[in-house]
Amino acid sequence: MSSKRLAGKKILVVGAGGNLGPRWVKALAEESVLVLATGLGLESDDSLSRVWGDYPEKVKRAELDITQSVDPEELFSRLGVEGPIDGIVFNSGIDAIPGAGHTKLEHYDRDEWARIFGVNLFGIVSTFNAFVPWLANPSSVVVLGSLYGIVSPKPALYSHFNGGEGSIKHPAYGASKAALVAAARQYGTHLAPQGIRVNTLTLGGVAAGQDETFVENFQQHVPQNRMLTAEDIVPAMQFLLSDDSQGMTAQNLIIDGGYTAW
Repeated sequence: MSSKRLAGKKILVVGAGGNLGPRWVKALAEESVLVLATGLGLESDDSLSRVWGDYPEKVKRAELDITQSVDPEELFSRLGVEGPIDGIVFNSGIDAIPGAGHTKLEHYDRDEWARIFGVNLFGIVSTFNAFVPWLANPSSVVVLGSLYGIVSPKPALYSHFNGGEGSIKHPAYGASKAALVAAARQYGTHLAPQGIRVNTLTLGGVAAGQDETFVENFQQHVPQNRMLTAEDIVPAMQFLLSDDSQGMTAQNLIIDGGYTAW
């Protein structure tokens, strides 16, 4: 049974679509949170639409492009709410499905690096800056990290792609996530006097319909021998957003089944 630790809070989710976004939105709505779901293409996201349909009074949606300047007051007007807010989940990010990458690192050019950093780092930081004055005291901000912000992708996991030539995950992805950890650490320390906590939630491999060979390869590198599920990751997000983690800021909480411990 839900403890409703977050009941009555107003939390902004930046990047509410895709694989993880709807999971965060649903989990927060179930906790009686007023969820401000933002991002691109939300109207066409079937998973988010189902959540919105189940919790129409708890979920409000609005388009938001974090590569552009953000006006919180204008966004709140479109959402039909007022500030301040009690927390933010920064879930936005550019990634690629396994096997979609080049076969050599040097094949990733400057423009591709800039595109990923423009969303995964610069977009998140600039959006965060805009919302700092609108965060309550106390409040909690959670930035989504990645295990590839801590360790390098293992070639063996991607060796079966491209007819056996392999595939290299975009190096800008891990680099941008590592930079986010550093940014969250500094924001977490500097904003602490304002009652704003900032932490990173780093996730390992989350089951999302990956091909069977990739899943088998990946699980062999995980001590728990499995991919993560919503049941594994949702409680961690709820913990970081709730008052249960009020003594935590500038930290990186890692949920990865033990992957990075080996």
